[in-house]
Amino acid sequence: VTVRVTLPAGTKSRDVRLDLKEQWARLSVGTLPEGKREPLCGKLFQPINAADCEWHIEDGPGSLRTLTLSLEKKRKMRWVLLTRND
Repeated sequence: VTVRVTLPAGTKSRDVRLDLKEQWARLSVGTLPEGKREPLCGKLFQPINAADCEWHIEDGPGSLRTLTLSLEKKRKMRWVLLTRND
């Protein structure tokens, strides 16, 4: 599963905090506006292999940057949601 988040110009890897567990994820970005600093937080739709997940930041359009997060699924199946509410 690939997750992309648009970041403000000047965002560095030190501004990003990612906590992954088998069925839970939290992505925090210190340069995002207050109230939107956690674009991902919650129970994942299906389990992942947290140790095999990767992320990186790239230059995007204009002065923006893009964070790309690759979540490695434990089971090869189609996800209909990223996170669950249950």
